[in-house]
Amino acid sequence: MRFASEDGAKATPAAAGRFTEGVHETRFLEAVRENGLRAQRFSYAPSARSGWHVHDGEQALYILHGRGVIAREGETEGVALGPGDWVHVEPGEKHWHGAAPDATFVHLAVTASGATHWHGPVTDEEYASATEAPRPAAREGGPGHLPG
Repeated sequence: MRFASEDGAKATPAAAGRFTEGVHETRFLEAVRENGLRAQRFSYAPSARSGWHVHDGEQALYILHGRGVIAREGETEGVALGPGDWVHVEPGEKHWHGAAPDATFVHLAVTASGATHWHGPVTDEEYASATEAPRPAAREGGPGHLPG
């Protein structure tokens, strides 16, 4: 059993090349086993975002503060995210997430297992398209359900 606390937790700039400037990461649970369970908190300045990426295992995002967006490969419209929203990212689902153009954004990321594979930056055009008029997170089929 392991425990993590805000006491002693340190936010550091997120890895260049994987995130734009303005993103900070706080690691809480490091993997005990290679590519095992891990948990972080990410804080984004307005317009800051991750690059395109894929997880080998499942990932859950929980939105703590602000307004953000998540987008999947092949979709130009993003999904709006706000406090209290959950996102379940399937293994192999290519996506990115970040802050709205005019808001900060903070989320927890819990990744069940496996590595994260990075596929380059989100272009300004992709970002603008996804954040112009994002659809709400709730869908038919229950809270937070997004059709696959």
